[in-house]
Amino acid sequence: MRITAPRPDARIALDQINLADTDLYTTGDPHLVWQTLRAECPVFWQKRANGQGFWAVTRHADARRVLAEHKTFSSQSGTAIAMLDSRDPAAGLMMQATDPPRHRQFRGPLGKPFTPRAVAEQAEYIRTFVRNAIEPVRDGAVVDVAMSFAPLPMAVGARMMGLPAADVDPLMRLAYASLAPDDPRYQTRGVAGPTASYAHYEIVGYFAGVVAERRKNPGADLVSHLMVVEVGGRRMTDHELLANCLSLLLGAVVTTSHVISATIIALTEMHGGEGHWPQAPLMPAVIEEALRWSSPVTHFMRRARHDTEICGQKISEGDAVTAWIASANRDEGAFTRPYELDFGRVPNRHIAFGAGPHICLGRNLGRLMLLHSFEQLITSIESFELADVPVHLASNEIAGVVSLPMRAKLATHGSA
Repeated sequence: MRITAPRPDARIALDQINLADTDLYTTGDPHLVWQTLRAECPVFWQKRANGQGFWAVTRHADARRVLAEHKTFSSQSGTAIAMLDSRDPAAGLMMQATDPPRHRQFRGPLGKPFTPRAVAEQAEYIRTFVRNAIEPVRDGAVVDVAMSFAPLPMAVGARMMGLPAADVDPLMRLAYASLAPDDPRYQTRGVAGPTASYAHYEIVGYFAGVVAERRKNPGADLVSHLMVVEVGGRRMTDHELLANCLSLLLGAVVTTSHVISATIIALTEMHGGEGHWPQAPLMPAVIEEALRWSSPVTHFMRRARHDTEICGQKISEGDAVTAWIASANRDEGAFTRPYELDFGRVPNRHIAFGAGPHICLGRNLGRLMLLHSFEQLITSIESFELADVPVHLASNEIAGVVSLPMRAKLATHGSA
């Protein structure tokens, strides 16, 4: 997703807005669109030429409400606009596609491996990965930072699931094909049917094999954990187990790499083309501002469970309502100077991980990966500049930078 800072008075005609168009996020200006909607039409009906339309909610308070009020807005009929025109096959089976109280039955046992204490066990592996990612950086040499860091969340997720390291890259490609099926880098060739459906089928088939192997040789990994935990007083069915393995895998691609790339781009733009890390930064504040700035998940979708209103606009039962995270995190009513990357921004009430009962299960792990990534980058690199134009992921669901060639000057005391 391109990140811009439109003039405060800049607007686009409402009839020119198409939030579903993936080109908007690669070559267009989504932040101008969201700024216009926050100012002129904070609850916007997006028509679609071929398929159902949806409501778009763009202000911070309204987005939080849609995500938090599960009695009004349901997660069981699809959580992204890619699911508008078909029934979600994981409804009621996957933690992400359930509402409380069923959601709480899933979240309690599934969340145990993602507590701060549990994810801390991954710290040394993360530090080693980051050191290896930075190692090729040499004074004046060009390194693609986006490509170097892209495998990190999937590699950590695979390690937690007990999956072979050799499977990280193919699984990452399948995950991106699922979440960004319009991106030419991830479209499947010579395969009948939509790219996303094919990717889902391949991932579920992969985990069916993993589960069969774990039944013979259970371990201490995340998949083995899912196989024995009880949800609502019983173990998960095979369909539930595979659906939640799929969900956890897809969640592993939308955090660290984009946050790092988007932050590097912003720092170069702030300093006239030569980026510098802040001096003696407070890392928690750096992480939260980088999350707000980059907003790795662009939107979440819900369905109205009954007639309601948002900002005086009637929403009918069954209507799709999308909460635009990336817009809410630039809301002028919620953030001072929202188009500035401010590592001193405290408090920082961003909703990059969502809000309410469905707040991201992996947020502790995501923050840990960002902590060690930024610490290594700040320690190792004194300054940097972009060596070419960044290439952005074609997706209306997740943000991403797929290529970011960078030229750096190493810090004399750095570790790379």
